[in-house]
Amino acid sequence: MSVAREQDIRRRAIDATRDLAAAGGYDSVQMRDVVRLSRLSSATIYRHFSSKDHLLAATHLEWIGALERSDAARPDGTDAAERVCAILHNTCRTMARHPRLTAALIHALGSSDPGVGDCHREINRIMNDMFRTALGDEITGADEFVHLLGIAWEGALFSWAFGRMTMDDVERTVTRSARLLLLGTAAEPAP
Repeated sequence: MSVAREQDIRRRAIDATRDLAAAGGYDSVQMRDVVRLSRLSSATIYRHFSSKDHLLAATHLEWIGALERSDAARPDGTDAAERVCAILHNTCRTMARHPRLTAALIHALGSSDPGVGDCHREINRIMNDMFRTALGDEITGADEFVHLLGIAWEGALFSWAFGRMTMDDVERTVTRSARLLLLGTAAEPAP
């Protein structure tokens, strides 16, 4: 199969999944509806995606990839804290505009499906790279900062997806976490 055909299959399946999740959330993404909207056979979809959760995780990966290519991933700011918090703000605002889709994508990341795990690792890599770029050379211990911020970010998003926080709460939590972590890294002596 040609690369162009592979990309077309992937694009059609992801577009259908995104549209279904945006309209009705996680439960509205049914494989029979993905088949119908994408005009692909179920066998074709399952050759590329092992499950509904894998398809949703791939949709999430596409969304984060688009964010990475946007201006939102390269914010202006006079210091690392401003730039990191701008990325968090831009991402939270984007997610808040699409609550059903966001909740479906976050929900799928909880799956033990190996395809989801692969997508999750790539999503984390992209977000971590954006944060590292925002940090610049100003911060020692950037890898530890990115790791800990990722844990706070993911925990807050899961709390939001299950109705325990608002998206404003998520943004406040992760920006406060980023600022506190940056204070800690600034206080540590350089190696």
